[in-house]
Amino acid sequence: MADTGTSKGEERHIGVIGLGRWGPHYVRVFSQLVGSTVSIACDRNPDKALDIKNLFPHVEVTSDPAAVLSSEAVDAVVIATPASTHFEIALACLKAKKDVLVEKPLALTVDDCQVLTDAADRTGLILMVGHTFIYNAGVRKMRELVEKGELGNVYYLLFNRTHLGPIRDDVSALWDLAPHDISIASFVLGSLPIGVSAVAKAFLRNDRADVAFVTLYFPGGVIANLHVSWIDSNKERRVVVVGSEKRVVFDDLNNLEQIRIFEKGASTEKLVTDFGEFKLLLRDGDIISPRIDVSEPLRNMCTHFIDCINTREKPLTDGKAGADVVRVMEAIEESLDRKGGYVDIEW
Repeated sequence: MADTGTSKGEERHIGVIGLGRWGPHYVRVFSQLVGSTVSIACDRNPDKALDIKNLFPHVEVTSDPAAVLSSEAVDAVVIATPASTHFEIALACLKAKKDVLVEKPLALTVDDCQVLTDAADRTGLILMVGHTFIYNAGVRKMRELVEKGELGNVYYLLFNRTHLGPIRDDVSALWDLAPHDISIASFVLGSLPIGVSAVAKAFLRNDRADVAFVTLYFPGGVIANLHVSWIDSNKERRVVVVGSEKRVVFDDLNNLEQIRIFEKGASTEKLVTDFGEFKLLLRDGDIISPRIDVSEPLRNMCTHFIDCINTREKPLTDGKAGADVVRVMEAIEESLDRKGGYVDIEW
C-alpha cells in the first residue's frame, strides 16, 4: 500500500479535535503527507494544545471545538476524543460541511452510527472510521492467504490484545479494544459474524469490565475467540489463523517477523469403504516468514483519507463498516446481559 501521500488536487487542510493519545500522531502524519497540512488542533486541556504548538509551530491551537468547525480553511476534521463523545462531535462536523475521520468506535449505538452515515450520504461528505489495522500490511497478508486458499479450510481465529492499561474513564476494555479485532476478523474472512457469546469481569472497579472473552461465529462454521484485557502484564497484539493446511501468526509487536506461516495442519480424508470411515491427516512442514513491505498503518490510513477527499470515493472503512462493528458490540453487550448466552446477529 502506498504511503507517500497524494498529489491529486490542492492541499487539504485538516483540523484535529482531541490531543490525548492518538491526536498528536494524526497531527504528525497529516503534517508530513504530501497533499495535506494541519491548520488547527484542539483540546480542552491547554497544556496538550501547547505541546502541539511547540512541536508544530505552524498549527493553530485552541481549546474550543467550535473554532475548528467554523474555520473556512478546514476541509476535514479528525476526531480523536473519548469514545463517548464521537457521535456528538462527528455530527457537528458533518453539519458544518466537513469531511470526517473519527477514531473507533464510530459511536456507541447502531442508531447513532446510522444517523452519522445518513448525514454523510445525504450531504456527499466523507465519513471514515479509524480501524487502523485494516491498513496494516501484516493484516492484509493474512487476508491474502485466506483469499487464495493457502491455509486450506479456515477452522478458527485466536486474538490476544492485552496490556496493563491504559484504562479509559468512559468505556470498558471491550469497547476500547475489541473493535480492533472484530474489524480484523471480518476483513480477513471477508464476512461478518452471525452470532456471538461473551463473558467479562470488572476487577478494578464495578462499573466497567477490564477483561473479556468473546467468541464470534462466522458463516461456514468458522469461529474467532477474542481475549482483551487492561490488567494483563503481558503486552500482546497477536492474531492466529488456523486452517486445515497451514497456520498463520500475526504479531504486531514483532517488527522483524510480523507474519509467520507454519506449514502444518490437520484434516480428515474419507476412505472408500462401506462404513463411511475417515482417516486423520497430519502435515508437518516448514515455518516461513514472508517479506512484508513495512509501512506505518496510520500513515496508510491517513493517505487513504486524503485520497477519498480528493476522489469523493467511499473509504474502505466507511461509516457502514464502523456501524457493522458497533452492531457486533451491541450483540456482545446483550450476551453479557445473558451471562454469556449465544446471541444471533441480524444483518
